[in-house]
Amino acid sequence: MKTKIFLAFIIVILAALLSNFIFEWLIIKDFDNYVNGVKEDQFYWILASVEGSYSNGRWNTKALSESIHWAMMLGLDIKVLNADGHEVISSREVMDSLSDTMKRRMEALFHMHMTEGKYEEYPLYIEGKNIGKLLSRPFEKDVIKEKESVFRMRSKNFILVSFLIAGGGSIIIALFFSRYLSKPLTDLKTAAESIAKGDFNMTITPQTNDEIGRLSETFNIMTESLQREEELRKRLMSNIAHELRTPLTIAKSNIEAIEDRVIKTEKGLENIKGEINRLIRLIKGIEDITTAEASFFARGETAEVNLKEFLSELSEELRPAFKEKRLGITITKEDELIVFADIEKLEKIIRNIISNSLKFTEKGGVWIGYGTEESDFYIEIRDSGRGIPENEMPLIFNRFYRIEGSRTDGLGLGLAIVKELVNVMGGRIEVESKVNEGTTFRIYLPRGA
Repeated sequence: MKTKIFLAFIIVILAALLSNFIFEWLIIKDFDNYVNGVKEDQFYWILASVEGSYSNGRWNTKALSESIHWAMMLGLDIKVLNADGHEVISSREVMDSLSDTMKRRMEALFHMHMTEGKYEEYPLYIEGKNIGKLLSRPFEKDVIKEKESVFRMRSKNFILVSFLIAGGGSIIIALFFSRYLSKPLTDLKTAAESIAKGDFNMTITPQTNDEIGRLSETFNIMTESLQREEELRKRLMSNIAHELRTPLTIAKSNIEAIEDRVIKTEKGLENIKGEINRLIRLIKGIEDITTAEASFFARGETAEVNLKEFLSELSEELRPAFKEKRLGITITKEDELIVFADIEKLEKIIRNIISNSLKFTEKGGVWIGYGTEESDFYIEIRDSGRGIPENEMPLIFNRFYRIEGSRTDGLGLGLAIVKELVNVMGGRIEVESKVNEGTTFRIYLPRGA
C-alpha cells in the first residue's frame, strides 16, 4: 500500500514536471517566433529605407548613412553595392564618420574589427529595376546583452531551480504522505491479523475523522462485538457442559440406585425421565441456534390480522401457565385493529416476550396493549416482574445471554430470536425497565400490506 501511494505521488510529480517542461518549450518557441518576426520586420524596414535612399539614378549618401546607422544599432554589419558591384557605403565608413562619443558607445555594443563571416545578399529594386545589393551579417559581441537572450537564460534557470525544489520537495512529501496515509491501513492490517489469531483485545486509536478514521471506529466496534461473542460462546459452552453433566450424573445415579435396590424401579425411572426431558430442552435450544444460523428468519408472506382476536386467543392459550403461578394476563384494549403481518413470526415474537415475562414475574401479572403510530402499529407487553439492571439492558438481545443471578433453565435465546424476527419484519423494538418494578416491551411493525 505504501509503495503504491508513493509511486502514485511520483507519477503525479513527473507529470507536473513534464507539463512544466512542455510549457517552457512552448513559451520559448513563441518568444523566438516573436523575436524573429520583429527582427525580420526591422530588417525589411532597413531594406526599404536603403532602397528609398536611391532616386534619379543616384544614391543619397546622407539618407543612406542614416539607414546604415540604424542597422548598426540593431546589430547588423551592412554593405551596399551598386548595380555594377562596386561598394557604395559600409558600416565601417559610417562608424568612421561618427563623433568620438558616439563611436565609443557603438563600440561598447559590438566590436567591428572582430566581426567575421559570410554576408547574406539581398537584391535592391526601385520600380522593378535592380539598383544593387545589400550585404548583411550580425556583429560579433563579447557579452550577449539582448533582452531575448536574458529571457531565455532566466527561463532555463527557473526550470532548473523549480525542478530541484519541486522535485526534491515532492519526493520528500511523497515519502511523508505515503507513510502518513498508509499507517492507519497498516495498523488495521496488523489488528486484523491479530483478530485472525484469536486476540480480540486488539483496538485501534482513530487518528483522523475521515473514512479511514470511521473504518477504525467500526473495526473497534467489531472487535468489541467479537470479544463479547467469544465470552458468550465460552459461557454457553460452560453452561451446556454443566447442563449435560447434571442430568447425566443424576440419571446414572438413579440407574445405580435401581441396580442396588436402594430406590424403587418406578421412582428411579420417573427421575430418569425428568432428566431426559431436561436434556431434550437443552437439545432444542441448540437446534434453535442452528436454525437461526441457517437463515431461518427469512421474510415470509403477510396476511390480514385482527390484533384484538389474535392477542386474545394467544393470551387464553397461555393463561393456564399464569394461573399456575397465580398471575394475571390482561388485554388492556377492546378496539378492533386490522393490520397486515407474518402471523407465524408475530406469534413467535409475542409468545417469547410473554414467556420471558412469566419467568421473571412473581406477583401481579402481564398487561398487553396495542395501537397505531403513524404508518406503524405497535404491541406493548408490560409486566410487574424483577426488572432488568441498567448495565445489562444493552446485552439482553445478544444470543446466549442470561441476566446474572437468573435461576431459569433457558439458554438466553428468546429475546435474541425476538430481535431478529422484528428486524426481518422491518420493525423495531424498545425496552423500558426498572429493577423490582417491571419491564415494558414495545414492538413497532409496518401496518401496511
